[in-house]
Amino acid sequence: MSSAFNLSELPCWVLNKVENGSIEPRGMVSHRFALETWCEEAWGQVPLQISEWAAHDDVLQVFIKLNRGVLIADFAMNSDGELQCEEHLHIPQDRWNPGSVQAHRTNEGRVRFRHRSSEITLSARLRAPEWGQALLEEWLMQQRGEALKPKDRNQRLSSINRSKLSIERNLNQARLTHAQSELELVKERLVSAESGLNPRNRSSEEE
Repeated sequence: MSSAFNLSELPCWVLNKVENGSIEPRGMVSHRFALETWCEEAWGQVPLQISEWAAHDDVLQVFIKLNRGVLIADFAMNSDGELQCEEHLHIPQDRWNPGSVQAHRTNEGRVRFRHRSSEITLSARLRAPEWGQALLEEWLMQQRGEALKPKDRNQRLSSINRSKLSIERNLNQARLTHAQSELELVKERLVSAESGLNPRNRSSEEE
């Protein structure tokens, strides 16, 4: 997750209007492609949403919404124009409970985000720590809601068909086991019968 991306080779986007119609800071938009590339390389997915926390000098700090969780990532740009992830905090959706994301301003004026035993400290900005906390909680709550949504008709039919196939496999295996047991029993009876019909065995028994 320490891959660096050269921004000089990336397109500098001049439009800062994203698909949902909201306006993003100019610096965020110019780096968006690099952030998406980093996320795809490091996490195996393209981010669903990216929101800027701070962008100044050679620092870019962002919140990233994944499929099943969120990221707080702190990037720095080196002298070669590469965007390097210095630190990140991953909050998986299945380890999150409402209110478990904590945010407060430190004595140094920075903002510390914490989840369970993990934490990350970001630069101070005009928005209050509660803004970032609320955004992360909102994203995670949306994901929780998606996971709890009732399945549509096609999903229910697929689930029922999978259960049906599983039951049929189990029944076939049970029948096969029963048939194998019967075959072994027949084989034993056949061996016993052949042994009784063998003249040598019969003469041995008569002696």
